Amino acid sequence: MAGRRSAARMQLVEVDEAPVAMPSSEPLTSPDAPEPGAVPPRGGALRVVRRWWPVGAAVVLAAGAVVLVGVARDRAFVERVGSVPGLVRPLADVPQERWRAPASADVGAVVAAGDALVLVSERDGRWVVTAHDAHDGAVRWSLDAAPVQRSGFESSLVRCPSSGEDVGALVLCLVTEPRVVYSDDASIQEPAHTHVVALDAATGAERGTWELTDELLSADRRGDDLVVATVDRDGHVLAERREGTTGEALWSFRTPDVLDSALLGRVVDAWTERGVLVLEGVVTHVLDVDDGAVLTVGGPYRDPQVVALDEGYATWATVGGGEVHGADGEVRFPVAGLPERFHLDDGSAGDVLVVDEGPNLRGVDAASGEPLWSTPTMLDVRARVSDRLLLAGLTRFGVLDPRSGRLLWVSDAGEPAPWQPLTDGALVLAPGQGVGGDPQLVGLGLDDGVKFWSVDLPPGVQRVDGFGGHLVVRTADEAVLLS
Repeated sequence: MAGRRSAARMQLVEVDEAPVAMPSSEPLTSPDAPEPGAVPPRGGALRVVRRWWPVGAAVVLAAGAVVLVGVARDRAFVERVGSVPGLVRPLADVPQERWRAPASADVGAVVAAGDALVLVSERDGRWVVTAHDAHDGAVRWSLDAAPVQRSGFESSLVRCPSSGEDVGALVLCLVTEPRVVYSDDASIQEPAHTHVVALDAATGAERGTWELTDELLSADRRGDDLVVATVDRDGHVLAERREGTTGEALWSFRTPDVLDSALLGRVVDAWTERGVLVLEGVVTHVLDVDDGAVLTVGGPYRDPQVVALDEGYATWATVGGGEVHGADGEVRFPVAGLPERFHLDDGSAGDVLVVDEGPNLRGVDAASGEPLWSTPTMLDVRARVSDRLLLAGLTRFGVLDPRSGRLLWVSDAGEPAPWQPLTDGALVLAPGQGVGGDPQLVGLGLDDGVKFWSVDLPPGVQRVDGFGGHLVVRTADEAVLLS
């Protein structure tokens, strides 16, 4: 399917007036493997030999129609992949640096908002939020958010949560600052103070601000809302969905039991994905993100693991095994392990559920749980895209066909990298090493692992991610946009 893993370009149609040549025994094309530095084939020029003008005109029209259909299909593919959170818009050429700007390497320090990239950075002892034009890096607006404090427990942080999606016209940033009461004899740390600032993505104008009074565990975007979880001094967790600009609570849930153990230390965690909010502690709660309804409550000390699925979620515990639940929390069927979490997901091959069974990955029918295939591998699923599964481990990565379970190819980066491979739907964008061990970004064919190009990365690279379809490389203090 050309529209799935290629991005065709419009090509000229050449009409040759020369006499028709006799057939030759030589092949018309030679499908040689690409040389390093080449880009994936995107279609070839059409050469039409015309004998009579009516025939030539018909051929030209037909060829033009084919090209237009291919271009429209590929444009749809590019837009679809570019809109998936965390994926990179399909690259038309070897990526080059477009611009760079100061940015933290922390999670939440980069967010795509329309045709801008918003970066959080440390400058002269201050946390600064700056919007850059995604095309040329020009500064559109900048906000001085808070002082940088990193002395002992007096730490501060600014982050603008997203999952790599284009957040649109509203940027939501959380500013967390310590609250310390000083006296002549001692200083007493109070729970950190967090306030949310809603900003207009185009102008940086403040559209609202509100506060969270208890210690913040997690904050994730759901449209223009925030789903937040905080813990009070007694160890109860308050989960809420709040309107982004006003902080109005759309729903609230407070755990009846204490999830924070004074003996074990802080053992509670919270995260949001797809349609569920998971509060993991001595007792695990799974909530519906839309209305806060409790879908599942795990038994004490069972320590169940939870994975959000396309529709519903799955749980697995050492006592009780694994189960796939529907969106309403009802158990649909048992599984022998925990289904894999797709960090990057375009929704393709949605009828196959991939289950981690330790030394094997198993494919099961997503509707019935019937086994489809089993493949020995210790690699984890990193992405589901273009009817393929991108697998990754500490140094090795590869691609698996989710329909058959066949491992198409595996490669080895040689040394562990601080970032995981990602994809643009046609290539695997993987970590590599140049001469002397310098870090590189390598483009490998999704279906066959063929190397098309490699580019050098900045020294000290810490993260490589997709934001709103943009390919962003980060060091400790800079973001570099490649395109």
